[in-house]
Amino acid sequence: MLRLLTTLIMMLALTGCSRYQALHCDDDFIAISSLQAGTELSPKLGQKVRTRGVLTSYLYPDSERAGWLLQQPGTPSLQAASQAIFLPDFLPGPEHDQNSLHQLTPGRLLAVRGKVAEIEQMTSLVDLNWLDCGPAEVEPLELSLPLPESLSWESLEGMWLRFKQPLVVNSTFWLGRYGELTLADKRLWAPTQIHPPGAKAQAHQRMQQQRTLVLGYGSLQQHPDPLPYPPGGLSPNRPLRLGDTLTQLEGFLVQDSRGYRLEPSRVPQWQPANPRPKPPAPRQPEELRVASFNLLNFFTGADQNPPFPTRRGASSQFELERQSAKLSAAILALDADILGLIELENNGYQPGSALETLVATLNTQTERPYAMVTTDQRPGSDVIKVGLIYRPDAVVQAGLASTLQQTHFDQLHRAPVVQSFRHHSSNQLLTVSVNHFKSKGGCPTDNHPDYRQMRDHGDGQACWNQARVEAATALQQWLNTEPTGVSTPYQLLMGDLNAYRMEDPIRLLEQAGWHYLENSTGEPSYSFVFRGKKGALDHALASPALAALNPRVKHWPINADEPVLLQHSLRHKTPAQQQKLYAPDAFRSSDHDPILITLRFDARAD
Repeated sequence: MLRLLTTLIMMLALTGCSRYQALHCDDDFIAISSLQAGTELSPKLGQKVRTRGVLTSYLYPDSERAGWLLQQPGTPSLQAASQAIFLPDFLPGPEHDQNSLHQLTPGRLLAVRGKVAEIEQMTSLVDLNWLDCGPAEVEPLELSLPLPESLSWESLEGMWLRFKQPLVVNSTFWLGRYGELTLADKRLWAPTQIHPPGAKAQAHQRMQQQRTLVLGYGSLQQHPDPLPYPPGGLSPNRPLRLGDTLTQLEGFLVQDSRGYRLEPSRVPQWQPANPRPKPPAPRQPEELRVASFNLLNFFTGADQNPPFPTRRGASSQFELERQSAKLSAAILALDADILGLIELENNGYQPGSALETLVATLNTQTERPYAMVTTDQRPGSDVIKVGLIYRPDAVVQAGLASTLQQTHFDQLHRAPVVQSFRHHSSNQLLTVSVNHFKSKGGCPTDNHPDYRQMRDHGDGQACWNQARVEAATALQQWLNTEPTGVSTPYQLLMGDLNAYRMEDPIRLLEQAGWHYLENSTGEPSYSFVFRGKKGALDHALASPALAALNPRVKHWPINADEPVLLQHSLRHKTPAQQQKLYAPDAFRSSDHDPILITLRFDARAD
């Protein structure tokens, strides 16, 4: 009797029915699309149901989240409710029993009974029993981006998808950690770069959700090595730049706490479409070139013991040397006579300080050395500051360098630094202000005294917009007082204002009489990419007289479009990647692109 009972249990297990009454392939069932119903949570949640479908892909083998995707047979259609569901396999790996889904293969039609559940935000069936009903046909759903406005990625959860058009790489930020790329049908703009804050920017943001897709690499393992993209490998001489395209993209759409992601069923084809830019042309002898560059936290740790890890920058002397080499390559290629520097460690001007160390490093590599602009007062109380350097063979300081310490710049913002210069070739005077306003991140909590003013109001400008407006107001009022003691019609305001082109702080400065210096090519320009959207945070605005000289203006796109993995930092890289992904060149020397302004004065002032 015991042997008979054991045999019966094994027979039931082979058909997936060890815990339930027998299933039949022709049983009545509920379609998977009815279980999904086009909503985040199934209306059948917690209920036991019968359904059937074709196995398409076994996800994440040898992990706790292993399981099958089950899709309705035949030709799928684009509809509000997904036609696929997840069957978690709680017994993956070699120790699985005969009832485990692990033993199955794609292309099998399953009759399934189970309880509807949500697992990692995927609509799923648990407490399963199943019956293999033989081979069956299933096809991928062919589609193009953007999705119709009536649909969402939830409508495609779990489905096998094939994209008919090339998709454009919009972000590589998570490539090193999660093996992911962000794709879309075209390059995406930060909404307030091209639209005023409010309804138009909000509508633009909603539409971007319909055209954005995250591409995974079929594994939950972090820090993959080798990297899955670009096919054939990433290197300093073979970058995957934003704007490159992928074709023959096909895979399965999954969802978890990090959002929706396409796990590929084949290796896509990569087409480089955004070549690296050439270095800026050298400026002519009679020209004056000014630049602004966010250095991504250049810290030397000179005022702390031990110096490393620094508070915001290099974690070791080795990292600092790597960072110095890349920044030097970029700065020297800019060929600027006056250079505004942002995100310097605020540790003075003495030997070993961030500014002095950078200048000393540059001067070992150029025949046209730089000198520092120093201020009598410490420029603000923040751990980072702005600074100015210049080439004495092109300009000489005029008046006294000044910094604004009072209201609005005693917290949140970095204190501006302003200095006037006399241009040797033309004898003209130019006053330059370098600035760094409060970032959009680190939103205030509801117990912050200024929470109602400084929170994200949902208009596209993110947090602290009112603070940036106040900073812009105070800055332009201060500059009107001629803080260097020099009177000149030629004035330049530049730096990282942490506001996109159409946002309130930029428009306020324009209304105050400053002329925004647009890209000289006439095409929209950007200096930063955040969450797959490009925009300009680094700006230059000129007094009317300076704008009348029609200076040539451009961002040099060496950083924002490049993979984060090519930075000097050792984070989120294997030891092998720390070596093979680094080069002492200008590319990905920072996360911001520098902005260059090249001008020629009309006549010599005598």
